[in-house]
Amino acid sequence: MNSDQRPDRRDLRWNFSAGVIDAAGWGAGMSFVSATTMLPLFVRQLTDSPIAVGMIQAVMLFGWLLPGILVSGRIDALPKVQRSVMWIAGIERLALFALAPCCIWFGATHPDALLAAFFLAWFIMNCAMGANLPGYYKLIAKTIPAEYRGRLYGVAGALSGLVGMGGALLAGWFLEHWAFPGGFAACFLAASLIQTATVFPLGLMREPRQPAEARHPTVRPLAQLGLIREDSRMLWLCVAVAVFSLNQMGAAFYTLFAIDRLGAADAEVARFTAAVTGGRAIAYLLVGWVGDRFGNRAALQMSTAFGVVAAVLAWHAPNLLWMYPVFILNEFAVQGWGVCTMNYVLELCPAERSATYTAVFGVFTGPFRVLLPLVGGAVAAWLGYPQLFLVGAVGAVGAMLLIALRLPEPRLAVGTRNPERAVG
Repeated sequence: MNSDQRPDRRDLRWNFSAGVIDAAGWGAGMSFVSATTMLPLFVRQLTDSPIAVGMIQAVMLFGWLLPGILVSGRIDALPKVQRSVMWIAGIERLALFALAPCCIWFGATHPDALLAAFFLAWFIMNCAMGANLPGYYKLIAKTIPAEYRGRLYGVAGALSGLVGMGGALLAGWFLEHWAFPGGFAACFLAASLIQTATVFPLGLMREPRQPAEARHPTVRPLAQLGLIREDSRMLWLCVAVAVFSLNQMGAAFYTLFAIDRLGAADAEVARFTAAVTGGRAIAYLLVGWVGDRFGNRAALQMSTAFGVVAAVLAWHAPNLLWMYPVFILNEFAVQGWGVCTMNYVLELCPAERSATYTAVFGVFTGPFRVLLPLVGGAVAAWLGYPQLFLVGAVGAVGAMLLIALRLPEPRLAVGTRNPERAVG
């Protein structure tokens, strides 16, 4: 969003509220099917393979980060993106909804079929989400000024965390009373219904029509990748993400460590999920405020420090009580990187190029974030969980050094591509 295209106060309040409802609803729905706690437990009901558990994160990140490059050029050429965002969002939610009846049909008698159905639906859902992210971020870039984006995700994350705590406890009640597969069917159903109800405000956002002179011709996906050479900040951000992915390679196995080594039962995993969602509420407010006030670079440094501490605590954890701060601090790291990396990318470009920039970022970071959870499964089987967590701590320290040495704050840079507001 350029300075001469800023919305008036009424439109900003309207769009901000719609963005908060959608983002909060998405997070609240995911509290029933957390990829960190609930889904590893679900997959463990179907197979003992740690690689299958690692595939949860790998499939999710593949879907989020890679398909967008196939559509981003066309998205940048669209004068408005609202309609496409809503249609693709419907596909995401249908895929999640389909898992509820699959649990009932296959769960008790055909675990292999349910495992295959889960990964198929999970793949479709996350690929649809990844194809939708360029349009979604373009919609946000056109309707929400840069200095409001951190607080948008901060408020939304806090709401989703507070509501999600109740959702996670309700998910625990489902599992205690309906066990497997009925409890998980209820979780998938609840998640899909909440996310469907809260996505509709996106369709009501007051999106300005992109001026004809600002539209870019559709560019072939391979040609778009050349953007990485044009801006060293984008290059070094991608390198930092790749290194920090070592931290999340270990984090993907915190739940299995708690189950296999520390004896966590289903109800304990649900309580972990409640702690995660509660931590998410604080994490979003904190990183949103730091990102808006001091810049996304500072917020990334803070979030990475949380990742270091979480990995060290997991490496040394002697009992289940230690795992609560591990999950909470890891959530601070995850949400900080999730929010601030995308906000950082959006500040490197004008709004009409945001779809391509976010998609190129996904392509260059996706392989590391997709493959490392799978590698983590092999490392856990070979060396054990503590060694895997130690590697994660080292990766987060490396990412902190890269941010400090190679990533400038774009709002303070002379000649920045998106100079909307100086910090302070």
